[in-house]
Amino acid sequence: MAKKALRDRILSVQDIQSELVYVPEWDVEVEVRSMTGAQRARVLKGATVDGEVDLERLYPILLIETVYDPETGEPVFEAADRDALNAKNSGALERIAKVAMRLSGIDPGAEQEAGNA
Repeated sequence: MAKKALRDRILSVQDIQSELVYVPEWDVEVEVRSMTGAQRARVLKGATVDGEVDLERLYPILLIETVYDPETGEPVFEAADRDALNAKNSGALERIAKVAMRLSGIDPGAEQEAGNA
């Protein structure tokens, strides 16, 4: 009985974190959310090429998976926006990606090392 109670408690917790991030390059504020396990798997799969993390793919995919409109709660970007995001200011991409990785418990250095292993 205790096992089921603990399981139910864990599975019912709302554990997705979020943070509002002001992006001066775009003069907007976005909500950045931590990733679910499924989102993290999609990001890592989509950003890995020949066993290595491809940074040209990583940041846009991170933004697609983690950036939400703070007013509506809807995702801001979709998969088709990857190339358009790569054409945006790198400082803005970096700022948002760092928050997304921090909220999701991703150490950028560890991910790069894992891709090189």
